[in-house]
Amino acid sequence: MKALGTLLLLLGGLWVRHSVLSRHREHIQIGEELLEALQLLERGVYTLRRPLGELIEQCRAAERLTTPFWAAVGQAMAAGISFQRAWREGLTLLPEPYETLLLPLWQTLPAGTGMDLLHQVREDVYRAVGQARQESGERSKLVTALCLSSSLLVAVVLL
Repeated sequence: MKALGTLLLLLGGLWVRHSVLSRHREHIQIGEELLEALQLLERGVYTLRRPLGELIEQCRAAERLTTPFWAAVGQAMAAGISFQRAWREGLTLLPEPYETLLLPLWQTLPAGTGMDLLHQVREDVYRAVGQARQESGERSKLVTALCLSSSLLVAVVLL
């Protein structure tokens, strides 16, 4: 019975580890999705000169974790709200630092100007994703050690 209890405590520690690390992995995936969407926006706005509503809908359909953001922007625009306001309100659905990094685009995208700004925003998002990946490796080791050692400590105390 003691062995089963110890095993359950270790499994609980591993479950906590998985929960903590999956949240961080999700943050990285959001950044990767935003990078793909920014590339689509760049090509659509500056090369193909497509309407923003159409591009927003393409981003919404192609993404998974950022779908609420794109859907909110698209729905607000369909309801007659200006792109600038829809963009700023939609950004509240994104985690930091992405919310802050994408904020400057609210003025330049509708006008089809500011290609340099879009490049800069993409670079900033790329750096944020890279930093999150680096932190993920470090965090994974630390969280694993903490979860397993605390589970073992509780098991030893209870035994």
